[in-house]
Amino acid sequence: MSRVKATVNFLQAWKNPEEMAAEVKAELRFHVQMRTRANIEEGMTPDEAQLAARQSFGDFDQIKISCCEIKRGLPFNMKPLKMGLYIAIACLAGGFALVAVNLPHHGLIGVFWQLAAIAVLMCSFLVGRRKQ
Repeated sequence: MSRVKATVNFLQAWKNPEEMAAEVKAELRFHVQMRTRANIEEGMTPDEAQLAARQSFGDFDQIKISCCEIKRGLPFNMKPLKMGLYIAIACLAGGFALVAVNLPHHGLIGVFWQLAAIAVLMCSFLVGRRKQ
């Protein structure tokens, strides 16, 4: 699966959690039904086959929760994307600092740029510190 398709699926899962949970539940019920049919073909009665299928499957609700968590997760490593975000924040902060230092200190625009540079530097500091 491509990263773009995985990201689209990730966003749809977070956008419509009820729909995703219903889809997972239907898929799990299908697997229980298939196991029940296999048990019937092996000679069990329908009630015994369904009970055995549910027992072999395990805790249905816990498995449904685990599958929903997996479906909401991205199937690729997020570390390079996070690292790129931190590098972009650092570059932006550096750019703001350079602009603020090189502008005249008088005037409303110069003060605005200096305050913006301070805000960006503080945000990048807080984001980096929170990660530690």
